Amino acid sequence: MEQHTFVIPAYQQSPYLETCISSLKAQTVKSKIIITTSTPGSSLESIAHQYDLPYFVNTTGALGIAADWNFALSKAATPWVTIAHQDDIYEPDYVETLLTAVADQSPHTLIAFSNYYDIVNNAPKNNSLNAFVKRTLLLPFLIKPAIEKRFLKKSVLLFGDPICCPTVMINKQLLPDFNFSPDFTCALDWLAWYQLAQKKGKFVYTAKKLVGHRIHAGSETTVQLSMGKRQQEEKMIFRMMWGKYAGNLLSKIYSAGHKQNTL
Repeated sequence: MEQHTFVIPAYQQSPYLETCISSLKAQTVKSKIIITTSTPGSSLESIAHQYDLPYFVNTTGALGIAADWNFALSKAATPWVTIAHQDDIYEPDYVETLLTAVADQSPHTLIAFSNYYDIVNNAPKNNSLNAFVKRTLLLPFLIKPAIEKRFLKKSVLLFGDPICCPTVMINKQLLPDFNFSPDFTCALDWLAWYQLAQKKGKFVYTAKKLVGHRIHAGSETTVQLSMGKRQQEEKMIFRMMWGKYAGNLLSKIYSAGHKQNTL
């Protein structure tokens, strides 16, 4: 029985989609790969056919990133699922490494995730202020790779979001009704991890860089940052955690780390 599915919530046309698919097909442990979309077109359908991938069109009428991600998750039938972002690439041992990491923890692991590196101008970029901040926030995982206590899980999220969404494997057996909030369009993953941190179960992390997260002018991350939308939503989450005044201050400090994510 296959244990894991990559779901790709494809949006419009990405010049990097086929590179992403190739990296998923090159995994040392094979997974199911599914393409979903709310913006269907002949080009996307042709790519799905070319790589012999199941292709699902979201006709629910729900719009937005949360709707796209939630629809994608609904099409995965395996115990573990990763939302593979169409611009990113996965190292060949991504699936093998994370499934091995949770083998002794299952079925008590809520999510498993890895370290990552940025890709700028088609080249890896390993050092940045943003990466340093996120590594610092993950310090509790230096003690052990799996943490279960609620206060420890929340602690890694109180000062920002160090969990890179495309690196995350979600345990659908433990979280059959898991969904991202439609009230957010860019910080929805941070909110989701914080909500999961309050549930019983483990977070498992590997410091190995298993995903290349691409930053380019057309990426959703860059667009949302340039519009100020991401900063606005992050301020809302900081204020939810810390209150108005402390939340505003932490938001300003954390936003400084985003400067290297804009092009």
